[in-house]
Amino acid sequence: MRKPIMTKESKFDPKTVKDKIEKIIEAFDLYLENSPYRFGRSKHAVMGPIAKILDRAQTGSCSPADLTGYAIRMHEMHRQSNGIISNTARLHLETGILELVNLVEQVPVTAFPKILERIDYGLYYYRRKRTSEWLSEMSQKFEHFLRSKYSTEDELREAWKDKKASFSGVFPSRNNKAYTDGKGTRRQDIDEFWQSLGEQNYEEELE
Repeated sequence: MRKPIMTKESKFDPKTVKDKIEKIIEAFDLYLENSPYRFGRSKHAVMGPIAKILDRAQTGSCSPADLTGYAIRMHEMHRQSNGIISNTARLHLETGILELVNLVEQVPVTAFPKILERIDYGLYYYRRKRTSEWLSEMSQKFEHFLRSKYSTEDELREAWKDKKASFSGVFPSRNNKAYTDGKGTRRQDIDEFWQSLGEQNYEEELE
């Protein structure tokens, strides 16, 4: 494997690799979207093995196969993966790692920290954006579900035994006090909603 170029940072313009950085972020984002790391409360949980990959890549001593094997093993060990990685996830992971290794070989060692930081936080932004959009989408779908079942909010409040219940702005969580202590048909409605989508509750994927 070729060693990174020892060029002075003053001669290197990060803008010259902007497109390559975006390509890496896109590939890793698509990998994570098809992985058990799709959602998470912490940065560690939402980034999966990518943070470790970035750390290892900057040494310049790991091949794409080394890094991919490491990431796949971490993926397989996740409790939600059932010990396997889909072909789609693997292909996106391989693409991101190959592009990352190529980039590391092209930029000066002194530029590594800033370049990898851009990838790290750029990817984190995309992951949080996807989660935010998904939560909003599920809330809207749940509102539609409730409106199709109850004619008015008064009817909903009576069914849920909750004077503050509302059609809008409610995420159908199954991992909070409102659900566990819910009276009336709240829990039943939430369970039916997820079953109707065939969608696994995202909170089951949180670490």
